Amino acid sequence: MKKITYIVILLAVAMILGGCSGKGKQAGSLVLGIWPGNDPEWTTIEQLRQNFEAENGIPIEWRIYDSANLSVQIQADLAAGTAPDAFYVDSSLVEQFVELGVLSPLDKSVFNTSAFYQNTLDTFTFNGTVYAIPKDQSSLARYVNTGLLAEAGFTLADIPDSLEGYLEFLPRLQAALDARFGAGRVFAASGVIDPARLLHLINRDASPFLANGDSNMSDPLVERHVEFIYSLFATGAMRTPQQMGAGWNGEALATERAVITEEGNWVYPFLLNQFPQVKFEVLEMPTYQGKRSGMIFTVGWGINAASAKRDMATKWIQYVTGPEGMYDWTIGAGILPARPDVAARMESELAPGLRTHIEQIPFSTPWVMGRFTSIISGAFMNFMGAAMEGTMSVQEAMRNADAQANLQIGFAR
Repeated sequence: MKKITYIVILLAVAMILGGCSGKGKQAGSLVLGIWPGNDPEWTTIEQLRQNFEAENGIPIEWRIYDSANLSVQIQADLAAGTAPDAFYVDSSLVEQFVELGVLSPLDKSVFNTSAFYQNTLDTFTFNGTVYAIPKDQSSLARYVNTGLLAEAGFTLADIPDSLEGYLEFLPRLQAALDARFGAGRVFAASGVIDPARLLHLINRDASPFLANGDSNMSDPLVERHVEFIYSLFATGAMRTPQQMGAGWNGEALATERAVITEEGNWVYPFLLNQFPQVKFEVLEMPTYQGKRSGMIFTVGWGINAASAKRDMATKWIQYVTGPEGMYDWTIGAGILPARPDVAARMESELAPGLRTHIEQIPFSTPWVMGRFTSIISGAFMNFMGAAMEGTMSVQEAMRNADAQANLQIGFAR
């Protein structure tokens, strides 16, 4: 069924490219597809809309999507010929949209692409062609509950700079926490078994998660890194948030069930606003095999290849991803910029913890593994869960994950 659906969508898109665009749109307006996000994001993008309309005399109409179901919703609109002129493109969907031919290639000189972080721009670049312009991004950093750390008799200087150093340090910290709070009450570290957080550790050799379009998780070079990640949990001092009775890493840290975790910059306002009593510091990501690394998560603005208003859409994207528009957007919405010049301008206005997040960007890995990202990620988490429970080895888990993922990929092609 997935294969049939893919073909139907492809045929529908071909019809759209043949001239079926524009149905259901308000005449004269530029239709933009977004998901609203939180209150600061919505307030800020509304202000940007008003600024743009006043400057250019071009009315904007929002098309609101659900970020969790964007793939289904936007493809339905594309098939119906009612898709927006420009819309948010999540990094995990860009390759699929490129293959469907629904994104207009973008001129690098028109959008001044050299002004963006290269690794962020690369997320939306295929065969040298840019298909979306990054609007912002988020990165990972280490968060430390310094109150718990001090009660256990440690300081920030005691925390190793490398993941390899965790193998010795976390058990020592755990023993001190057990002595202070009782066994099973507080854990040294909170972590997740999710490729969205681990890709930067696993894609270090010539053999990545994905090879020739197929899942490649059972490759020995991949397994070696997964084994190391597993060894951190095997110490008993690192647990998943769910094992601690928390929903996510930020909650585990905020409710004082974990001392150390890795999270995105979204946790910073969460801690300040909802848990002001928690003392914390933000550190750069630990090294692995002697290299700095981390993850970035980004969304871009793409132009509908069937839009009759590409010039108007171009003006909008130039504005919101330009130095002034991106500055206003990231400051107002509390998100990290996708341009180093904007990051430099923001530096004096940001709290030290958020500056740490910006410092992670240049050496971080974008979260994208092609159009089968969700299939491979789901299979990985399914079977690594079994390995964590001790019902199979890491090697067995990766072999089973490959089998499941490649079966689903075969149906989806």
